[in-house]
Amino acid sequence: MILIASVMFALFFTEIHMFHMKWKLNFKPFNCSSCLAAWVALLLLFLPDIFTQIAFYMFTAGVVAPLARNTMIKLYKLLI
Repeated sequence: MILIASVMFALFFTEIHMFHMKWKLNFKPFNCSSCLAAWVALLLLFLPDIFTQIAFYMFTAGVVAPLARNTMIKLYKLLI
């Protein structure tokens, strides 16, 4: 669960919302999904399990929601 949560956080942070650009953190590990995922995984490893569960559900939902939205838009355009 830690691996999935860290990857989802990194994708959410760097690819979906591009917080590294908005917050002027355009340097590693903040602008690199794999680097950020590794550091977040290390952080989540040492945090209590409740934080790992919260991060897992929160960032998985944050990544799946835009993907589902884009899929629905493509399906809608196909049907019209």
